[in-house]
Amino acid sequence: MNSRAGSIMLVVLMTATGALVHLGCDGQSSPDGQGQSRQRSADAGSLCAGHGIPGSICPFCHPELIEEAGWCGGHGVPECVCTRCNSTLIALFKEVDDWCAEHGLPETQCLVCNPDVASRWLKIDPAYTDNSAGRDASKLGPATSPVEPTLEQGWCRGHGVPESVCTRCNAALIPRFKEAGDWCEGHGLPETQCTVCNPGVEARWAKLDPEYAGADAGDSGGVALVGDLPRDQRSPSVRCSTNSLQVRFATSEIAKKAGLKYTLVERRQVTATLECNAEIAFDGNHYARISSRVAGVVHTVNKDLGDRVETGEVMAVVDSSELSAAWAELLQTRALLEWAHTNHERIHGLVEQGIATEQDDMEAEAKLEADRVATAKARQALRSLGLTDAQIEAPEEPGGTHSLLPVTAPFAGIVIDRLAVMGEAINAYQPLFTIADTSTMWAMLDVYDADLFKVRVGQPILFDVAGLAGERFAGPITWISARVDHTTRTLKARAELDNPNGLLRANMFGRAVVTIRDSELMVVVPKSAVQWEGCCNVVFVRKSDQLFLPRKVRLGYSTDDYYEVLEGVNPGDEVVTQGSFLLKTEILKGSIGQGCCEVGQGKK
Repeated sequence: MNSRAGSIMLVVLMTATGALVHLGCDGQSSPDGQGQSRQRSADAGSLCAGHGIPGSICPFCHPELIEEAGWCGGHGVPECVCTRCNSTLIALFKEVDDWCAEHGLPETQCLVCNPDVASRWLKIDPAYTDNSAGRDASKLGPATSPVEPTLEQGWCRGHGVPESVCTRCNAALIPRFKEAGDWCEGHGLPETQCTVCNPGVEARWAKLDPEYAGADAGDSGGVALVGDLPRDQRSPSVRCSTNSLQVRFATSEIAKKAGLKYTLVERRQVTATLECNAEIAFDGNHYARISSRVAGVVHTVNKDLGDRVETGEVMAVVDSSELSAAWAELLQTRALLEWAHTNHERIHGLVEQGIATEQDDMEAEAKLEADRVATAKARQALRSLGLTDAQIEAPEEPGGTHSLLPVTAPFAGIVIDRLAVMGEAINAYQPLFTIADTSTMWAMLDVYDADLFKVRVGQPILFDVAGLAGERFAGPITWISARVDHTTRTLKARAELDNPNGLLRANMFGRAVVTIRDSELMVVVPKSAVQWEGCCNVVFVRKSDQLFLPRKVRLGYSTDDYYEVLEGVNPGDEVVTQGSFLLKTEILKGSIGQGCCEVGQGKK
């Protein structure tokens, strides 16, 4: 039997044997039959037609019952009808057929089946009516806040209001709200911010949030919806009031018998990793397809598959009539330039002797400049075909041909593909070879969209291939794609891996382990301490052997045994590990019968 099932069984047995003492939400013991309202509950009752509850204890018809017995702040109803504090009332509600068997409380109090009943009970809550007297609840919010809400200090994500009016983050603001009469004593915050008493105020404050104001609720914009995220990645909800609750056992012996165990929240050096699939590819910065820039016929082939080539080494030679024509153009313009230079010097001398005119000198100079431009143009045409300046300016060999174009390697590498065939006619830019420098290879990682926030450029990875047992390859992440694949819902990330021995080959598959955190100090709690209560992750902080406070937490990275806690608890807090599920069922009210302890509103 696991610890969770064991805790439930223990409570059931303890309840059956009468070992538990029920507490009222004011923290005082409430033995069965105490008080005048409890006496009324023992009387046979008939249905109150107007309110659907036993007529003899109807607080709507008999408001004096609220004054006599008080208000159950933990369960949001008058004590005179609270079956969770006084189990003797159960039979009375069942007798008038007002009972929700699924959740173990009257239908008129079941918020799960009938969410609207909360506002019905709220109308007769003395704390609510006192605080809201003379106010229009439909207008409560930023417009009626006595402290002007501004965004100069930012937005409080934890409490859903601007930092300028957040009394839970800045207690110095409390007197200003109290002086203005804007204070909810029941929940310890301004009435204009109390979502428990005034559910509509949350939406009014949200309109000021710069991150969500004006957003189209029907368009997720490609962002994952909260319901689509794993629970440990969801942020605490600002809607619920879990942090205002407290769980109190009748005696410390009950907590011991329930098997509760505790541990301290602490800072630990934690190494967090992420595993994902990866495929090896050539380094795109040292990968090239080699081709001829002119059409022609392959004259010679100097390299084969697997051959090593160095920068500038000739891999093949192409015989091209186009190259020959370009050379002829250069030779012709060179000759014309030489004649124009000689003619300009001759005319210039005649002008000095008074034989030629200035007009003749200007025409000779213009012809010289035109031939210089033509020569430069012919030289540039040869560069565009792949020849270097050294090859262009080299002295002509007697009987040499100018139709042969050498195809050279742009960098050192290995020939991984050869298409060149001697004697084959080729077109311009038709691939002849592919070379790659395999001393560095790329690992292309497939990262699931749920893990995107964990991956960063610069993080180190280790890559393993099943066929290379014992060999591991290391390198950093150098690029993360900005696009998620619409079919696989994965994102590509690239890491550069050293491959000195050439063991890694393109298209290999393997597993990459990304080091997200490397022995960094984190505030951590055991995973067994974290419970999901429906909208938030919570842990239970131990204040005494009898008192436990639920705390909403925002979780970060996870390891096999721990969660990183980004906010919600601090180092030194003592939290419940074994038995935390039992406490969660208590704050959910009625999950395990009548419960073994009091759940009530705490004061902040």
